[in-house]
Amino acid sequence: MEYLFIHGSLRTTEGHPLHNYLRGLSDFLGKASMGGIKVDLGEYSGLLPSRDPNERVAGELYRIHDGASEKLFEVLDAYEGCGKDDPEPHEFFRHSQDVTFEDDQKQKIVEAWVYLYAG
Repeated sequence: MEYLFIHGSLRTTEGHPLHNYLRGLSDFLGKASMGGIKVDLGEYSGLLPSRDPNERVAGELYRIHDGASEKLFEVLDAYEGCGKDDPEPHEFFRHSQDVTFEDDQKQKIVEAWVYLYAG
């Protein structure tokens, strides 16, 4: 199983049209968080990882449907500006990271894909 952590414009509450595409290829599991710092980049935000237990970024966790990863990441990578056709250096990159979420009132840690700020 593959998971995806969303922390910005594609969250359920943001109303972005690409969110519907995401929901078509994955299942929403619930609220989640990861060690990190949110960076204000003007019209959008970025996420930098952090090992400090006091620095957490809230978001949402999704389980990607079996066989849907390639299709989903082709679109999401392009949206984040780190697709195969985007010029380098990329502002963001996709990385696998530990994410914490509540599963039946119990914290669970899973490895999930997340888009991090390269700056």
